[in-house]
Amino acid sequence: MDDYFNAFYDIVKETQESSGYVLPVDLESYIVMLLSHHIDKPDWQPEKSYAEVYLSLAETRPKKLSAKELGDACLFLTGVFPEYTIKRNNKKYYQDIGSSSYGVVHELIPGSVFKQLSTHFVFLSDFIEFTFNNNKDDIYNIRNL
Repeated sequence: MDDYFNAFYDIVKETQESSGYVLPVDLESYIVMLLSHHIDKPDWQPEKSYAEVYLSLAETRPKKLSAKELGDACLFLTGVFPEYTIKRNNKKYYQDIGSSSYGVVHELIPGSVFKQLSTHFVFLSDFIEFTFNNNKDDIYNIRNL
């Protein structure tokens, strides 16, 4: 995972330099960790539908972990596989669920990075999409580490 982390760190930094968008350090770190953690994880999507998982958050214990995992899955899906969400005509649907999920985590952990993830979800999703679209060769090489 350290190899993945270092590789994605370099790619995210390169994207920031080429796009002119500079992420706060905590968001930058979170995005790099999210990408490096999910890149070779085949079971990152929820077992139930995204809506079912979101609607069950009120009953879930520990809610914080489930909401974080759902937010992460939505951010990864909309950033790395936007064609899937667009094909289903639902990119905003997944972004709304992800943003709201991170909002649930923020309520449980005030002052955390999750407020920024919730508030800036659409931008971060687009940033990840831009990162993947502009670094396809590098990302292909990461998958072969």
